[in-house]
Amino acid sequence: MQIKLTSLFKPAFFVIIACTGCDNAVKSDNPSGNTAIVYPEFTDETEVTINGYSMDAMEPFIAKDGTYLFFNNLNDGRNTSLYYAVRINDFEFNFAGEINGVNGTPPHLDAVASMDEHNNFFFLSTRDYPDIIENYQTGKFNNGTVTDVRPVKGNIYINSPGWIVMDAEISGDGNLLIYSNTHFSGGSIPDESKLGIAEKNDSVFIKLPVSDNFLKNINDSNYVVYAPCYSSDGKELYFTRFREGTLTAEICVSVRNDTSEIFSIPDKIEIPGNVTEAPTLTGDGRIIYYHKKLSDNKHHIFTMRKK
Repeated sequence: MQIKLTSLFKPAFFVIIACTGCDNAVKSDNPSGNTAIVYPEFTDETEVTINGYSMDAMEPFIAKDGTYLFFNNLNDGRNTSLYYAVRINDFEFNFAGEINGVNGTPPHLDAVASMDEHNNFFFLSTRDYPDIIENYQTGKFNNGTVTDVRPVKGNIYINSPGWIVMDAEISGDGNLLIYSNTHFSGGSIPDESKLGIAEKNDSVFIKLPVSDNFLKNINDSNYVVYAPCYSSDGKELYFTRFREGTLTAEICVSVRNDTSEIFSIPDKIEIPGNVTEAPTLTGDGRIIYYHKKLSDNKHHIFTMRKK
């Protein structure tokens, strides 16, 4: 997700940045110097139908078993809420309503859902920010309701004015959290953002000592990097980025042949049209979901499948 922080003081409001294409990324060999890496390619873009829903649909997350599609409405921080829909097939879902237990009262932002295979639910919230720096939340999902909502504990936060965890995704097994630390200098556009990888230790997420090395090709100081998506096998990392000083964005992927290796130099995913953000991958890795803005001035969710 890419969001704007219009105030560093409570209440904190967020709005979406409209972005479009960037220069193609450079491909490289496996950073370990072993086997050459292969970047995934996607084709056959299809718009997702959510029967019974007509507002903006943004920040999609597909449950690992494909049963649920989680998403939020317009990411403007006025009344940004989390919703869910039930699967009919890969491209069609029935709207099931708001997710109970996670959405605050206006003005608020509750967005960017993800969930592991054990129904541990995670999301971004500005409910207590900046009074409480721990703005990333978790709880237990069951049939449209999340209970025991509480901040995620750990050293994933930067305890300094202007820094938030803007996006994150939990791995399928629930042991790894891929997150973005994002900084706002008081304006409407983030001026710095980078990814991190944290491992669960009891109920606390601790940044891996190898995180910065694993992500050194992704956390390029020339880019604002956000909206991570981690494949089930740990060999593909998708994310959105835009070049610092611009408003153009691209969805990229970095790969590796083994989970002990660093991720490769990013490669841009070729997606038709403009304003594409927030990749999420099915559990089997076959299909990528994302959102983009259409001529009706609304954001819609789309898919592409791997070639």
